[in-house]
Amino acid sequence: MNTLIFNASNSLVQQSKKAKMRVNPLNGDGFGIGWYPQHDDPIPGTFVSVEPAWSNRNLGQIASKIPTHHFFAHVRDASVGMPVSQSNCHPFQYGRYLWMHNGRLDQFDLFRRLILNDLSNKAFDFIKGNTDSECAFAIFLDEINFDEEASLEKLKQAMKTTISKINDYRKQVNAETNAFINFALTNRKHSLFTRYSSNADIRPASLFYSQSENSVIVSSEPLSDIKAHWIKVERSTLISIENNKVTTDLLTN
Repeated sequence: MNTLIFNASNSLVQQSKKAKMRVNPLNGDGFGIGWYPQHDDPIPGTFVSVEPAWSNRNLGQIASKIPTHHFFAHVRDASVGMPVSQSNCHPFQYGRYLWMHNGRLDQFDLFRRLILNDLSNKAFDFIKGNTDSECAFAIFLDEINFDEEASLEKLKQAMKTTISKINDYRKQVNAETNAFINFALTNRKHSLFTRYSSNADIRPASLFYSQSENSVIVSSEPLSDIKAHWIKVERSTLISIENNKVTTDLLTN
């Protein structure tokens, strides 16, 4: 993990201090990592903190000492009014799944109750923080019925339905500002990433991936300065990864 989190020229820690593709370049409201162990254990480990990524000593120790071939990492810029707490730090985890969100569901306070009212008891009880991101994950988990063996097609359909439901909730309360919906999900075998903006006139948050024979790296910003190594994910796109193969689907507003 150290190579991407610390050593790359535009590493995650660098992006926590000065992101290049955001209006607000600072992501100092905590961080989190989730990784899948190399031994026979399908459940990922997680480590989150409310400290900035650049100042946490333990992150450097974990990133350099724990071997893994598959991990998520996130730096947080808390939405206005959202507490900075461990329960609000990404990635969120359920069983084999990890979930992250880059963006915000604008005017979330207007439709949060609608989401909570529609969740199953299991999904409602799963939520430990108060972010829009975790509520979106709860919607998704309900859509797959908390199935840890869900197929790639089932995961893709659930992701599309989750976004569609969020749009419907927003319409019910006349939330007309934009929702930035870059979701990330993995269960180690399958990984999904979205680049989406509810307002067709507003550019969604950035998303790129780099593919080699043995790996795929997905990041909000290119981690290196070699532009040819990075492919821009177009807006309103869902990318899925299985066995290092990347496929794309269109997301409709």
